[in-house]
Amino acid sequence: DLRLDVPVGAPRSQIEVVAEEKLFWVYKKLAEKGLYQRPGNRKEYVTGEGFHYLGRSYRLLLVRDVREHGNKPLKLANGRFLLLATERDNARNHFIAWYRTVGSVWLKRRVALYQERLGVEPSRIEVRDLGYRWGSCGEKGVLNFHWHTVLLPSPIADYIIVHELVHLIEKHHTPRFWSLVERMLPDFQARKQWLAENGGSYGF
Repeated sequence: DLRLDVPVGAPRSQIEVVAEEKLFWVYKKLAEKGLYQRPGNRKEYVTGEGFHYLGRSYRLLLVRDVREHGNKPLKLANGRFLLLATERDNARNHFIAWYRTVGSVWLKRRVALYQERLGVEPSRIEVRDLGYRWGSCGEKGVLNFHWHTVLLPSPIADYIIVHELVHLIEKHHTPRFWSLVERMLPDFQARKQWLAENGGSYGF
């Protein structure tokens, strides 16, 4: 069980805001102690196994012919992920590198779309491992996104993007913050709920 100590008389709305902001930090600490794990996401990197990109599952095919594969250990082509069989032991690192590289291009394009509508501009966009956070907004205007974000369906990834962009305007999850999110995404509540219920099954 988790306990949150709060000052006597603290408004419930304020308590909920603080609890939400600390939730991913709690999950991360539990994971470090081995008390919380993503269920059923271990990959074997065998032919036929599915890997997500923007919500769609693509089957993996191990290939042995280097000439067929070009100079890349992993690529997405003809509706399949192609991985050199000789690189299977390092497959996870190759997938992470692929998601970070390709995801960075996609995320920057989507960020540009929404930042124009919001009238904000991040100083930099990074795609990396954020533990149990989908994204974060640094004090200097740097937006960070977990590489898992580009595994999600694009409407859900858009919610994460808008969420972090709005933090450039409003630091905390105040009513104004959610009002700005809703202005960009009128159905954000449904997207937020979908992410809470299904996001844990994406990533590995």
